[in-house]
Amino acid sequence: MKRRIVILGIDGLEYNLVEEWNLRYIKQKAYTKTDLSDFEVIVTPPIWAAMLTGRKISEIEEPFIKRHRFIAHKGKSSKVKVPWYVRLGSRILPLGIRKKIGEAIIKRVTGDPFLATYDYLLRTNKHKTIFDYFDKTWTNGVPSYGSNVSNPEVKAAMTEAVKGNLKPLVEYAMRTYEQDRKALFEALDGDYELIFWYTPFLDEISHFYIRKKLKLMNLYFDVNKLVKEVSEKLDEGDVLYIISDHGMEPIPGDPRGGDHSDHGFFSSNTGELIEKPQDLFKLVVEKAEGKK
Repeated sequence: MKRRIVILGIDGLEYNLVEEWNLRYIKQKAYTKTDLSDFEVIVTPPIWAAMLTGRKISEIEEPFIKRHRFIAHKGKSSKVKVPWYVRLGSRILPLGIRKKIGEAIIKRVTGDPFLATYDYLLRTNKHKTIFDYFDKTWTNGVPSYGSNVSNPEVKAAMTEAVKGNLKPLVEYAMRTYEQDRKALFEALDGDYELIFWYTPFLDEISHFYIRKKLKLMNLYFDVNKLVKEVSEKLDEGDVLYIISDHGMEPIPGDPRGGDHSDHGFFSSNTGELIEKPQDLFKLVVEKAEGKK
């Protein structure tokens, strides 16, 4: 079998927690934080699209920028300037009223940016992706390339979680994670040159578990074990990259407990490193061209 490139895309994987718990299989031979300063909004679809294409796609980022203008945001995940009246409302109006007003404005101004962008790269075919450089590829879907991380089921589960009922969200996230794990190992048994596996489960749960370190640690240890099992399936010379779009950090006042941190994660079994998520494209394409 030819040398394979396997990419494990783990949404919300936090560099500082990998370091704190010394998760050596996730760290691999070399690991680093990735720089997200090019993005006005640190949100899932635009960052994964940049990984796949090597560049920021303004058509994917802009709906999220518009959306964030109407969110009185705390934390590091947005550089978008919030209008004065939204800032004022965040100080004087109860959270429930703010949410209703905000949701009505966002729906009218932007629609659902997740729904509008989840398959943008596939639907428009305007930009070459890393999949275009290989003959045999596999993915279970990546945000902007066929994966909607904000579907009705997860939205409903998130709403319940904000109210204090985490059970539906945890059950949903773990069920889909197990399905995706099974699909990954089936793909590893196939004859693919490029495998790009994606899972959103850690991001979904970490928003609410970021202050529950023991529960979150168990999930990270499970991901560490997954990487070990994947590594054992690889042949000599196969390449394994692990990447996240962003991490997660506690945010005072956030009803969920936490939000996206201002950096991502990357590791490799080759010793290679990247500075920004969009650098993944060049790294992978160079290997594809080197095989010709």
